[in-house]
Amino acid sequence: MPLLSKTAGFRFSVSCCLLALLLTSCGDGGGKVGSFTEEDKARSPSSNRSNMRAPQLKPRKVEPQPSRSTQPAELEGDPEDHFELVDYLHNYQIQKPDPNRARGEEFAVVPPAEPGLNASTFTVIQPEATGETTQPSSTFKLPKGFTALPEYGYSAEGFPRRIRCDRDYSEMALVPAGVSIQGVESGDPNAQPQFSIFQNAFYIDLHEVTLEQYRRWRSEMIAAKGKIPEPAGNDQAEGNIPAMGIAYTDAINYARTMGKQLPLETQWEKAARGELGFQYPWGDGRPLWHKNRQPGQIDPVKSFPGDKSPYGVYDMAGNAREWCDDWYSPDAYKAALARSDAGVVRDWTGPKLPVVSGERVARGAKDSWKAWKRAGENMRTPSPDVGFRCVLNLSAAGQQPDKNARPANAF
Repeated sequence: MPLLSKTAGFRFSVSCCLLALLLTSCGDGGGKVGSFTEEDKARSPSSNRSNMRAPQLKPRKVEPQPSRSTQPAELEGDPEDHFELVDYLHNYQIQKPDPNRARGEEFAVVPPAEPGLNASTFTVIQPEATGETTQPSSTFKLPKGFTALPEYGYSAEGFPRRIRCDRDYSEMALVPAGVSIQGVESGDPNAQPQFSIFQNAFYIDLHEVTLEQYRRWRSEMIAAKGKIPEPAGNDQAEGNIPAMGIAYTDAINYARTMGKQLPLETQWEKAARGELGFQYPWGDGRPLWHKNRQPGQIDPVKSFPGDKSPYGVYDMAGNAREWCDDWYSPDAYKAALARSDAGVVRDWTGPKLPVVSGERVARGAKDSWKAWKRAGENMRTPSPDVGFRCVLNLSAAGQQPDKNARPANAF
């Protein structure tokens, strides 16, 4: 038998090993070369993990739930004036007034003026805006019967932003001097054309004169044995409802008794629309009421936090319509624009004589929230929804009450 070399012997050993491997992989299972048999898989730890079955859960019987209607409850009025509160996380909600809330917790949201930006872009303005001061002016003095409310701060000129009339306990908001937009470019013909007007600073009541205030004044007039005012047309209502159905002469005499005046309609409109002439007191967007509200609806004063102007004045979109100290003319704005100087009207107090016999201006609307609405009302027999609020005029320098202001046209 011939002897094998070391090299040949090594090759023979390798061949035998390969043959043994081939034979073991080709057993009864008929597996392919390099694959595991079922027995091998059973012994493999990794295959044990992969072959574990998930526990089987018995299906739970689910009781049918009553269907929730996605349709809102039937509401009266314009559907565009309603909104629905849903139960998912939302960004903002209407908050009722909180007398304990600190002033620093309040802020204003101003929509963008640039075209192409939607409502998701806005500017937040804190009440302590640039230019304000916490110190009163050393030269400004309120007339007797009025008290500054320092907790509301002071304007850049040092005027208190809120004051109180001590006679009827009404709070009044400052409307600073400056140019504002009056009227509209398109809308009711009697509110056209739109123009710019400069007005001195003034204070205006935060809300309409209430029945409680009017009744108290009327009782004082009866006790003084002077001219007795007529009772309010809604005298049987609750005390925090606006006094309505008030004749112009009674409204003007109330204002004079309190040391105040009825507003000019340009003052009323600026207090309602701000300097930029918004469509509504809250801006140009749709109203968001926290409960159902329709135009012409009468509620207690300050019931709707959303109906508040840039100066913090309430109920200039809804509630009572209000007297102004102007004779009514459907063409009044055309006459005002004819007096403009470099595009700005100054010192305009409305028509000097009645155009429609016995009619004065009433501001507000029966069928709309728009703050530029105006109409004429008979000064002696007004509509049942006509009330009023008062102003305190300041001089051109803004340092003293205006002693030369046109007096209330009492009769």
